Amino acid sequence: MYQRLAGPETLSGTLSNGDRGTTETLTLMRRLAAAGAKDMAVRDTAIHVVAQSHAQPHDLAAQLRALFVFVRDHVMFVRDVLNVETLQTPAKTLAVGAGDCDDRATLLVALARSIGIPADFRFRVIAANPRTPASFSHVYVVARLFGRDIAMDPTYRSNALGYEYPARFRVGDSPA
Repeated sequence: MYQRLAGPETLSGTLSNGDRGTTETLTLMRRLAAAGAKDMAVRDTAIHVVAQSHAQPHDLAAQLRALFVFVRDHVMFVRDVLNVETLQTPAKTLAVGAGDCDDRATLLVALARSIGIPADFRFRVIAANPRTPASFSHVYVVARLFGRDIAMDPTYRSNALGYEYPARFRVGDSPA
């Protein structure tokens, strides 16, 4: 069950076990991304990022790439509160300039939607921890744009657009 933590911009709580907890988290991420796409601070950031990247006005792939690079390079990865699953609104992630994989994935979807990029977004969860190969341990975004899937995992600065973690034990997709 999630609860508000330090105001309306952060949720935290204890997850249900297993896939049920993952489903709960993805549902909340979807809601945060949808609301974040309508937040003017998120939209202003997206417009600024795309303009600074020199992407052309109707080049949606270039605009999506610019947003991915922004999240990857300018939003620091930090872990959740110890032993507490924590979700931030996209605006909160922008304000603090940091978040974990679920915060950064939620932000990336909200940024793209805020400027009308018509991709079909999915949250991809993977089990990447060899100690718990049945448990999902990471999430990132996959966008379907112009009939092509584009993985967007901004976890590491070395991750290029399209990169997917090669050693996955389990994979699942959920609408974003």
